[in-house]
Amino acid sequence: MSKRLKSFSGRLTRTIVIIVLVTMAVISMVVFIVTASGLYSAFKDRFADAIENISRSIRANLEKVEISAANIADEVTWHISSPELIVSTLEYEISVNRNLSGCGMAFVPDYFEEKGRWFEPYASYGDDGATVRNIGSATHDYHQTEWFTSCLSSPGGTWSKPYLDQDGAGTLLCTYGIPITSPEGKLAGVLGADMSLIWLGSLLAEIDRRENRMDSLPESLDDRKLGIFSFIIGPEGEYIVHPDSKRFLEGGNFYGYAGPGDSDKYLKLGDEMCAGMTGEKTVTMDGRKYDVFYAPVSDSGWSMGIAVPMKSLLRPAFSFGFLILLLILFGLMIVSLICRNAIKKFAQPLVQLAGSATEVARGKFDTKLPEIRSEDEVRLLRDSFDDMQKSLSKYIEELTETTAQKASMENELDIARNIQMAMLPMTWPAFPDRDDIDIFGSLTPAKAVGGDLYDFCIRDGKLFFCIGDVSGKGIPASLVMAVISSMFRTLSASEDGPDKIVSVINSSMASRNENLMFVTLFAGELDLGTGKLMYCNAGHNAPIIVEGGSPRFLDTDANIPVGIMADWKYSLQTAELTAGTVLFLYTDGLTEATREDDSLFGEERVFSNLSGQMAENSSRNLVAHMIGAVKEFVGDAEQSDDLTMLVLKVKGGR
Repeated sequence: MSKRLKSFSGRLTRTIVIIVLVTMAVISMVVFIVTASGLYSAFKDRFADAIENISRSIRANLEKVEISAANIADEVTWHISSPELIVSTLEYEISVNRNLSGCGMAFVPDYFEEKGRWFEPYASYGDDGATVRNIGSATHDYHQTEWFTSCLSSPGGTWSKPYLDQDGAGTLLCTYGIPITSPEGKLAGVLGADMSLIWLGSLLAEIDRRENRMDSLPESLDDRKLGIFSFIIGPEGEYIVHPDSKRFLEGGNFYGYAGPGDSDKYLKLGDEMCAGMTGEKTVTMDGRKYDVFYAPVSDSGWSMGIAVPMKSLLRPAFSFGFLILLLILFGLMIVSLICRNAIKKFAQPLVQLAGSATEVARGKFDTKLPEIRSEDEVRLLRDSFDDMQKSLSKYIEELTETTAQKASMENELDIARNIQMAMLPMTWPAFPDRDDIDIFGSLTPAKAVGGDLYDFCIRDGKLFFCIGDVSGKGIPASLVMAVISSMFRTLSASEDGPDKIVSVINSSMASRNENLMFVTLFAGELDLGTGKLMYCNAGHNAPIIVEGGSPRFLDTDANIPVGIMADWKYSLQTAELTAGTVLFLYTDGLTEATREDDSLFGEERVFSNLSGQMAENSSRNLVAHMIGAVKEFVGDAEQSDDLTMLVLKVKGGR
């Protein structure tokens, strides 16, 4: 039972919807980020303007108080010798300077002996008009207050820190003090002009109410509970104004309200505000996350901050983004319905074409294809199927012919392999009637036929043998191998001296080597009676001699391979092989056997496998052992070169 296919139109529709959904989600995110960034920038500008307005209002009030204080100081200095005139001056000035909460003259101890140690006439204006009273006493020792001591040591006017004046104005105020000196240069005391801070608290409260209404936003987003508030602190963190009046009435300090979770950022905010810096920071205040916009209040040493809850900044952006998301979802529902029906209609010819393609796949190449009237990609696909039908018919015919030719070629290669292998000595033991020599050879071609060779024969009590490697692989190399093998067999039947045999082969091959092929060849002649070995090496791997289980290379001259230079003079070398000695000859297919990680079998592994193998092993077992070692090393890697070995073991005997 065939597996039920999923609808192409359904899958394509889902893909389109997902792509549109992701695209719209990205757009919504961008809109949210841009909206949030714009609102944040608008908030920042708005609060910066509010702080600037407060700063101007404070500066204007400070200047009024400073000007009034300077005028009163001149009058007091003029009448400094008369306590009565000073009291009259204060009473008059407070009645005409309504921007002052009060003003007083605090004399140094016993300046007027008749007035005693504490003489501080203070004028204020109430429902009954201007009144003056002496507020200095042992319980109100103004000599110890901060504003008095700091003003005495100051060359000019100085503003005090905010404080609650219970003896004088009875409210929270700041005092502008000017040191008064008599015409004789005697320090008389400090003239203090008081400015109430009640108006400043009212001004900040009005700003908070306005900001919490969010008049710039749609009414649907105005819940009047945004939680925005303003505050002012002094240069040491003391509260000047705060919505919680206890914080400044009881001498609270900004640093004393740091919470446990975000104290580092909170304290850094306080440091920057006290240092008169401008900026914004996100901190936790009273257990709630706020974005605090802050700036210094000009020329006062104070700093104002407006704390805005984080959710208040992001609420409009979230609302706008949610509205866009709802519109996107509604649009996607409509798009999915339209796309599904349209794609299903457009895909119908593909269904018909798929049915015809199935019949073609079953071998019915004459199946009629559906007619496609539209001039689009579906029509192009239909025409391609038509061309495919014709091509398949032609291809099947050619494939049948090619398969037959390949089978014939493989059969011929098998015959060539059999012929090539038949040219090598394949009967073992090679000399069953002799007990003085044990010889065994093996050739494993990398392809059907190869270019390696080995051969040997005995004539006049001497063993003639050779091993060679033709450059290249396959049929060309196998033909050269056959020629070299035949020439060696013919020459070793009549010639003495391996150097002569190699020279004749070289001369013959080099004179007609149009394809520039060459052969590395090692030829030897072993006198079985004396053990004397004469040999000639034509660029081949040096054989290995194993005596007493210890392998070493046979010393060989550096002659060039056969077939390169016709007049090359090949050298003859000799050696003595005693009973028990093994001569191991091989082609580079052994040392260059490669496994999947491209590492080579190498000469060290050849020596390792030859060590200690000679005492009890026959030549045949030695070759089998080496072949097994190579197979274990290369594993599943494909054989890349012909693998040929020839082993001679001198046994002694006759």
